[in-house]
Amino acid sequence: MTSIDEAFDIARGGNRELAAKILKEEFQKLQSTGQKVDLCEWVASCFENLRDYDQAAEWYEMAGALSLSHTSSPLMNALMATREYERAIECHDRRLSDSSGGDDQKEASGSIEKCLEIIRELNSQYAAS
Repeated sequence: MTSIDEAFDIARGGNRELAAKILKEEFQKLQSTGQKVDLCEWVASCFENLRDYDQAAEWYEMAGALSLSHTSSPLMNALMATREYERAIECHDRRLSDSSGGDDQKEASGSIEKCLEIIRELNSQYAAS
């Protein structure tokens, strides 16, 4: 069994923080940006299925940041990154709708604003292209 499989067994058992830590360690072992983006997307979708939208959003944001250097085309990278940040926003929105309020809502709202700012920045950089 790989560490990735073990991490998801741990996540299914309820210890999502440990699972995320193991997955991040496995992530560091990957060499290519493409592999890292693919793993981020896969992990994010798994956390979405577990309804851990906070972890899912974090992985989509990581995929977005990595996408900015994925290919030799800055415009293509920006488009790919925008898609990842939009997916992160969707997860933060789900987190907001699932939360009971307070600090969790403030944190999710702040994360949404951060993603929106990145998207606005990418759009303004490449609008002239």
